[in-house]
Amino acid sequence: MKLLSFITMILVLTSFNFQVSSMTKVIHDSSNTKTVFEPMMDDKWIGIGISYGSYRDGESPSKDSVSSEKDILQDMLLLTANSSQSWNLIRMYAADSASEQVLKTIKKHNLPVKVMQGAWLSSSQTDEKNEQQISEVIRLANEYKDIVVTVNLGNEIFVDWSAHKLDVSDYPKYLAWVRRVQKETEVPVTLADDYNFWNKPWSQEIAQALDYIVLHAYAMWNSQTLENALPWTEQTFHDIQALHPTKQIVLGESGWATSAITSNGDESLIIGEASEKAQKVFYSAYRQWLIDNHIVSYYFEAFDEKWKGGEDQPSSIAEKNWGIFRSNRTPKTTLEEYYNTLSSHP
Repeated sequence: MKLLSFITMILVLTSFNFQVSSMTKVIHDSSNTKTVFEPMMDDKWIGIGISYGSYRDGESPSKDSVSSEKDILQDMLLLTANSSQSWNLIRMYAADSASEQVLKTIKKHNLPVKVMQGAWLSSSQTDEKNEQQISEVIRLANEYKDIVVTVNLGNEIFVDWSAHKLDVSDYPKYLAWVRRVQKETEVPVTLADDYNFWNKPWSQEIAQALDYIVLHAYAMWNSQTLENALPWTEQTFHDIQALHPTKQIVLGESGWATSAITSNGDESLIIGEASEKAQKVFYSAYRQWLIDNHIVSYYFEAFDEKWKGGEDQPSSIAEKNWGIFRSNRTPKTTLEEYYNTLSSHP
């Protein structure tokens, strides 16, 4: 059985690589697209980014946890240690003390890391809390000007299935937030949402107000096989670009979970193999496609986060297993060849 599984994986990888090599290098006619976010460091493009949460096992946003400087420093050194697989651009989601601790650590140790700083907006929060997030993300962008290179206002706040979805009636308020942050900071301002928002006619008003668009596109959540994951992602990217031809599209989230329980709610949508071997296949092909097409992106995600999906839920559910590192900071199969000398986190 192990031999059969290995042979199957090799066949999938071979097919995957063929599809990648046969894809056009120019995704769309970019003549009308205005590129406003081109992250650089020391004259080098650092557009291959990664989503980052600092929370270790036992920590979570619901506990108002703030990870230690030591732990964050270890994470940043891991992410920037290997010249062939390094991430100098990270994405954080909330303007809170946990994110500021990361910014402080980057600044204190003069680390080669730039940040997309998010403001967490939600219909389940009070207006005061949302306004506080806006004020805080402005403060962080201005106080850490050498680190924060762009600001994201909201994560999946308009797609229909979102548990913290804002209503269409909130558009004027949201657009006022966008204008305020654009006026009070010096960085590009965006919104990160699922393709099932950006493909709707009512997304146009929001898109036109933003400096650029951040797209979420998960082949795995959209019932794609591993073999079809990258072609589906490319087509989704192309479709959204066609609907918003003047806007730069950044891929804000895409990834492949290494574990899933298909009887667990929405995980029934997953038909692709959830394993470390499968993640390696997707990650390698996806990363190369991004590089070939010079697409700014944030892979989801750096480290497994065990608080996600509920700390009382099984550790094998998908939400807890999107990282390319385990929560103890050891590399998964995807990265073993690059980090094979690392030992377990004490």
